[in-house]
Amino acid sequence: MTRRWKVVAAALALAASLQGAAAQEAPNTEVSGAVSLWTWPHNDRTLSSLLPEFNKAYPNVKVRIQGFPSGNNAYLNKLLSALLAGTGPDIAMVEINNVAQLSDKQQFADLSKPPFNAGALKAEFAPFAWSKIEDPATGRIFALPKHTGPGGVFYRRDLFAAAGLPVDPQALAATLKDWDAFIEAGKKIAKPNERWMVGTGNELVRAYIAQHGVSYFDKDGALQVGGPVFRQAFELVAKARDAGLISPFAMWTPEWQGAFARGQIATIVVGNWFGGLLKSAYAPGDAGKWGVVPAPAAENGVSAFNWGGDFLGVLETSKNKDAAWALVKWIAMNDTSLKLQYEKGDLYPAYMQAGTAPWINFQDPYYDGQNANEIFAKVQAEMVPQTTNPLDSIASQAVETAVNAVVTSGKPIDAALAQAEAEIKAKM
Repeated sequence: MTRRWKVVAAALALAASLQGAAAQEAPNTEVSGAVSLWTWPHNDRTLSSLLPEFNKAYPNVKVRIQGFPSGNNAYLNKLLSALLAGTGPDIAMVEINNVAQLSDKQQFADLSKPPFNAGALKAEFAPFAWSKIEDPATGRIFALPKHTGPGGVFYRRDLFAAAGLPVDPQALAATLKDWDAFIEAGKKIAKPNERWMVGTGNELVRAYIAQHGVSYFDKDGALQVGGPVFRQAFELVAKARDAGLISPFAMWTPEWQGAFARGQIATIVVGNWFGGLLKSAYAPGDAGKWGVVPAPAAENGVSAFNWGGDFLGVLETSKNKDAAWALVKWIAMNDTSLKLQYEKGDLYPAYMQAGTAPWINFQDPYYDGQNANEIFAKVQAEMVPQTTNPLDSIASQAVETAVNAVVTSGKPIDAALAQAEAEIKAKM
């Protein structure tokens, strides 16, 4: 470990030691009743697997967890319909891209008020995550952060070694110091119709705009897609395309997923949670071949970015708010809960004290003995909040379509950005 990382680790340890004792308070075993929780697939299985441990702490609380498909906003639409009808679960999970659509819904209980008093927990959570759930003007808190998505670059050690590039994470991080360096390294790795540096152009756009703290809309609701940061991001994509670095596969397709195990994609620029997919689904047989480094820095010197995150809110219609709140706090803050969630899917806790736990700081054999948390803990501490807007999902789809047009058909950047703007404005 370099002196720089030792300083970071020491700072994290100090921060954890200063966290309030209330975070691991003894459970109130007198709390009882039945509560329901809505979420989406995979999370439903993960959370269901936690219930035996939860019931050791809260033996008198019965929990029902339901997962609903998330594709095409199915889960979001179901939840919105339930809120409108005054029905729904006791607890609802909220994905980070839907925060703006749900945070002002009065059907979510204000967790700053009794019996929750969540404001006392603010210092326990990553500032990036907390910024999403508290209204700075009113102090209203609509949910509790569960996980974040600190981003980095997952890379195939063997492909970098074969190209004569560094394999050691610290040496490679110095080599991939900025996006121009990333492209130059990619030229040594990519082979036409056989191997690519990165899977999709949209990865580069999402990381780049996040590094600048820019989102699809500004705080006043003005569309930013035609602005300079988006144009610079698209220019980065065009450079990578011209160098033959971007695969022809669309993200989440079977072809894209299989390319990781086939060794056709050398890196992916994405949130920490992707490690869980590599280990369990996309490349489970490739332990030791992967590593993690920070993302290349943008022109402003910022490397950190976020991709992902979720939250837990209690609905006003809940008949058992005490039990619902006990479950929310246990899932989001309990060491056993967070450890199991990390082990099952590399889910990165928003609860800062967990960042110093042994179960997240270890020599991971999948990464050839690297402690990946040395990367992600620093990223979480440095992530810049982006403005959220109810139309983010529409804007995100339009931008991704425009990026794909630049990559696959060579569409001019100005035309692609204009197309995205027009598509978004048509739905505003």
